[in-house]
Amino acid sequence: MKRNLFDIILDAILLLLAILIIYWLIELIIGGSPDLSQFNSAIIIAIIGFLFKIHREIGETKVGMRYSFNHIKEDMDLLKNDMSLIKKKLKV
Repeated sequence: MKRNLFDIILDAILLLLAILIIYWLIELIIGGSPDLSQFNSAIIIAIIGFLFKIHREIGETKVGMRYSFNHIKEDMDLLKNDMSLIKKKLKV
């Protein structure tokens, strides 16, 4: 699947957010500065971003499948025409 600028930016944001969450988790474990509400907010934003990314990929897959089935119908029609031409040439 071809990646565009939006996908690259979304991946970069999710990666940075994951690094931030891991850093805050380590700080929380050793008694650091981030509040639990900040940590929870970052996790919620990361989950929403991940779900958005998955929803976008599934939508692109559905659109691709819809158009590919139209091409299959056209290909089947071409095969039928070729078969009828072969039958005429063989006089079957």
